[in-house]
Amino acid sequence: MVSNPLKAGKQLWAKNRKRVLIIGAVLVVAWIYVSRSGSPDTERAKIPAGYASAERELAVHADSSPSKPLPLVLVLHDDSSDASAIEKASRASVLADRREFAVVYPEAVDSEWRLDDPQGADVQYLRDVVRYVSQERSKIDPSRIYIWGAGEGGHAALLAACAALGSGQKFAAVGVVGPVGQAQSCPPEVHVRHVEETTWNESTTRDLWDFSRDFKL
Repeated sequence: MVSNPLKAGKQLWAKNRKRVLIIGAVLVVAWIYVSRSGSPDTERAKIPAGYASAERELAVHADSSPSKPLPLVLVLHDDSSDASAIEKASRASVLADRREFAVVYPEAVDSEWRLDDPQGADVQYLRDVVRYVSQERSKIDPSRIYIWGAGEGGHAALLAACAALGSGQKFAAVGVVGPVGQAQSCPPEVHVRHVEETTWNESTTRDLWDFSRDFKL
């Protein structure tokens, strides 16, 4: 009598179903571990002594010893927020691992950016962030440094990029998400991408990276 291959297959699956599912789960976990094992963690840090902004805090997501200099992106939170919240919402660290760039999340004092002076403490702090990460945390390509911000963080990003034209740290591109009120007016040579979305998500981050990545100083 000829056996039914379909019935035999069902019986084999029923017999080995649990084992196959366990092996599949183990393989998925192993793949996730391997894919993430080379990725840096996001670390809280303080600007060290010797900088004008010593003791100011930030979060850093950067390979400490990359094989080649990395682009650097500063991502600025809105007022009444912080570095952790913008990292979680934007998923910029996830994209940084995929596209091979470094990302840092500067943090405003008491969650509010001070934007009354183009050469004030917060603009100096953002310059110090770039210098600190470039000199002490990773190997950074100085021609590919970008700054993005949400809301008042976007206002701060514009202020830092446009105030830097005469002297100080320059940025190859600026990304602004959401309304920024009375923002700094930037000359044409400053490359600005304004995303009208009121919330920042992974899609917004990809859009800003696709805009910024080809600009160089």
